[in-house]
Amino acid sequence: MMVRSYGDMAQFLFLRNRSVDLNDTRDTLTQEVSTGIASNLPEKLGGDLGFVTDLERSIAKMDSYNVTAQETALFASTSQMYIGRINDNAQSLGTDILALTQAPNETTIQSLADQSRVYLNSAISNLNGQMSGRSLFSGTDTSAVPLESANTLMSALQAEVSGLTDPNDIVTAVEDWFSDPAGFDTVMYNGSNNDVAPVRIGSAEEVSIALRADDDRFKDALMGFALGAMAGDGTLGLPTDEAGDLLKQAGVRIVSAQTSLTEVQADLGFIEHRIEETQTRNAAALTSMTVTLNDLTLANMEESSTRLKEVEFQLEALYKITVRSSELNLLNYM
Repeated sequence: MMVRSYGDMAQFLFLRNRSVDLNDTRDTLTQEVSTGIASNLPEKLGGDLGFVTDLERSIAKMDSYNVTAQETALFASTSQMYIGRINDNAQSLGTDILALTQAPNETTIQSLADQSRVYLNSAISNLNGQMSGRSLFSGTDTSAVPLESANTLMSALQAEVSGLTDPNDIVTAVEDWFSDPAGFDTVMYNGSNNDVAPVRIGSAEEVSIALRADDDRFKDALMGFALGAMAGDGTLGLPTDEAGDLLKQAGVRIVSAQTSLTEVQADLGFIEHRIEETQTRNAAALTSMTVTLNDLTLANMEESSTRLKEVEFQLEALYKITVRSSELNLLNYM
């Protein structure tokens, strides 16, 4: 019988190569167990990675849609909050003014005029509202504060009605100033004349929140508050009856503006509902794609764990053999 023998160097190289192979296998299996991802995707998928690439691209796009949808939803809800404050004030003040008797007294007129001025300040403050440092009602120029102060508005209107004492004439002059491009739009509005572009929040869904502070519906509310404030303006020198008449006309316009503001809120509510529905569809699609991607790329954890234990056992055995081999010298043999 032929006996084969191996030299020390050959045996050393064999043990070293075997150790390297087992360590590489252990590292691969450890990575699979820790990450859950198959180490050799081409082999698992038969060499076709195109579908996985498409899935990963679609998931990334869906994540982007979700971020945009969340930002747009916050934009809409914040705008809704600001407009709601103006609407609530308009409803409260309009109701109080129209509840006046036929012969209002100076105290009542002054009280409601003062309240009108407070609500004018509040309306301008809300239309200058921001979210994350971006103005909500300034069109595409989100860095601009859309409206000047209430003092600027009232000073311009006082100059416009200077010398007028008839309430109808005052109202007409104020309405003309608000509708004149050289009036409100030039003196008060600092934002862009371009609406914010629609944003895509889903694969087939876009929404547009095109609200600017120079919108006629907002201007009507500001005009109503301003007229109410003018009723108590001592510089106009209006008698009590004329001041009361001006205040009542202001109340009619405030109530009308409140109806328009409610329509704006309803439109925003519809957009919020669309965003919510789209987010639900996006979440379902993202879940489906993620599950499919996991099915394609995840390793068989049970099999990988079993193989890892086997490799670790083989490594321990190999180390023992290596140690014993290193102790086989002539002195120990003798």
